[in-house]
Amino acid sequence: MNKLFSLKLLKQQGILLTLIGSALILVLAVAYEKITGLLPCPLCWLQRGIFVGFFLLSLVAFLLKRITLMRWLLIAAFTLVTTTGIGIALRHLYIKLNPLSVGCGLDVETLLDFFPVQEALTQMLVGSSDCAQAANLFGLPLPVWSLAGYLLLGGLAVYSLIKPTKSSA
Repeated sequence: MNKLFSLKLLKQQGILLTLIGSALILVLAVAYEKITGLLPCPLCWLQRGIFVGFFLLSLVAFLLKRITLMRWLLIAAFTLVTTTGIGIALRHLYIKLNPLSVGCGLDVETLLDFFPVQEALTQMLVGSSDCAQAANLFGLPLPVWSLAGYLLLGGLAVYSLIKPTKSSA
């Protein structure tokens, strides 16, 4: 009975939890940067962008999830954002494990100043030697935490949108 209640609560409040969770992760990322003095690499910026995407999608979902067509569009959007985030986090982990696979690259500000957005994003996805820095939290690399966040938030959002409970439909 208690387990059934908690699953129903997750289904009803999943979007709100995704909204709060993505905001919290963004705040923690900035706090980590300020505390450690470690500037984010290009892939870190992209990963933060994915959490911004979760936040914005959650806002839209919170307001419009009762519309059936919008729910299905939101499921597709959350799935796309989650999959993209997983790919970026895995690329980042690959670079951390194989630091010689990338060379020195330009910082994000320079990329955005001198290249068209599409080319800057491509260069950011390639990564740079900055992406191989030892940035860990509780013994795990930051991309592992991002990966866990994408899986948790994306799964929670899709779960809560798939078939709403009677009280949230």
